[in-house]
Amino acid sequence: MKYSYRCIIPIKPENIEAWLNPEATSLDAMYAILDDKDRPYYEHKFAA
Repeated sequence: MKYSYRCIIPIKPENIEAWLNPEATSLDAMYAILDDKDRPYYEHKFAA
């Protein structure tokens, strides 16, 4: 049985370019991007 270890990382839109080009930044900068993540929330609505 195969397992998937993937998960969503909610990166803010303004940090996507830096995340996709890690050669241009330091490891500390990459951790800062992970710390400065979006905080998504989910809402359930009942049909009327």
